[in-house]
Amino acid sequence: MRAALPAAAGLGVALQIALIATGLARPLLLAVSVVAVLVAVGAVWVLARRAVHAAGRERVAWTVVAVGTLLWMVGTALSLRTAIVRDIRPPPQPEALIGGTGAMLAMLCPIVGPSTSLPWRERLRMATEGGMAAAALFVPVWAFLLAPAYRHVGGVFTTVIAVAVCVQIITTAMSLVLLSRHQAHGPTAFTMLAAAFGVFGVTTVVYGAFVLTGRSNQMASVSALMTVGTFLLLAMGRYPMPADVPPWGGAATGRRAVLPYLPVLAAFPVAATQWFTGGFDGMLFATMSALFALILLRQFLVLGEVEKARAELQYQATHDHLTGLANRKLLYERAARWGRDRTPVALLLLDLDGFKQINDRFGHAIGDEVLVEVAGVLRAVIPERHTAARLGGDEFAVVLDPSPEVAEVAELGERIVAGIKACGRVGVSVGLAHEPTGRATLGMMLSNADAALYKAKAAGKGRVVLAPVALT
Repeated sequence: MRAALPAAAGLGVALQIALIATGLARPLLLAVSVVAVLVAVGAVWVLARRAVHAAGRERVAWTVVAVGTLLWMVGTALSLRTAIVRDIRPPPQPEALIGGTGAMLAMLCPIVGPSTSLPWRERLRMATEGGMAAAALFVPVWAFLLAPAYRHVGGVFTTVIAVAVCVQIITTAMSLVLLSRHQAHGPTAFTMLAAAFGVFGVTTVVYGAFVLTGRSNQMASVSALMTVGTFLLLAMGRYPMPADVPPWGGAATGRRAVLPYLPVLAAFPVAATQWFTGGFDGMLFATMSALFALILLRQFLVLGEVEKARAELQYQATHDHLTGLANRKLLYERAARWGRDRTPVALLLLDLDGFKQINDRFGHAIGDEVLVEVAGVLRAVIPERHTAARLGGDEFAVVLDPSPEVAEVAELGERIVAGIKACGRVGVSVGLAHEPTGRATLGMMLSNADAALYKAKAAGKGRVVLAPVALT
């Protein structure tokens, strides 16, 4: 039954569109309207069942969207009844308010759903993109629909329609933004919800256009759009609701990333046309000014994100991904300044004792835990002005620049040995190379420390051995 409902609804939508394309909209309006309401009933039933079988905040989310869809269904049924029984422009009806309230209520689903919150910067960027899309969508709607309506119809009637259209423009804009976001695990219930309310926004604009121009005999087209929206809500019940990640937490990627900007690209030629034909009024000026301001704000936010991404890439290139310590690349970069001020440097080369047995017996996951433990010991023991690095595998290095006296360096090495031994899983052998003039290269220091490390291993492990002075 659950699989048959969306299939039947999809067939009904296709049939409606095919029949309306024949030009017989008015005679078919009653049948088409019945299909629209039946699909809405099916959507309410499926969503209510999801609410009954859910728990916690997920139940609240499904309940909210089910109640919102129910209100939308009632408003849709009453609006279509008005269009069927009247062949003249209908006045504003209470059912329009009922349907709009239902749409707004259902869009609260992602807010009350069991998802974590987005960072404030990401929320601001999404709101900015939504504002851009809304302002851009408003430009053609004002130029070709609302402005002529105020000139020829005017009054409270046009204002009510204008408010309804503007609210749905905002809903459509945010739907475009949400649909542009990347979701690592594919479509979710929120994806279908966003798509549905994008369709509802278009439906409201088309409905407003028919009402303001007195073409109620074309309401069958609106009925088909309503059915598409409710069909998406019906399909929503087949998708999971995210519970551990933000509903739209990923960055906009791929072809979908251009969705919020399509209205922006269309707004500029419309505004230019109105300018040259004398229709560029104060409302269009204010809207285009707001659009420019939002574009600038969005670019500012993107530049900040680019700088953050650049810093993150730089960090990833110079640090070990597992332990967060410096890697060999960063070690060589910092060693490049040796010898400039002739300050002494010291290098401690560490190799874990018994690490291979840990990996062989308990697996690499436990081995990674040991490596992270060792990194924690190094951070606790090594002063921040010096560099602790993971060279690869179970091999670590500590560079002291400038270096204290050899005795202090050896004492630091002993503290490292004791700290790692206290963790209780592995030991460590240390080779120490000290260069009092700072003229040795990192390669020379590593070679000397490696020879000392070999002696530490041969002498019974778990100790610090000092290498001869690299240069004199």
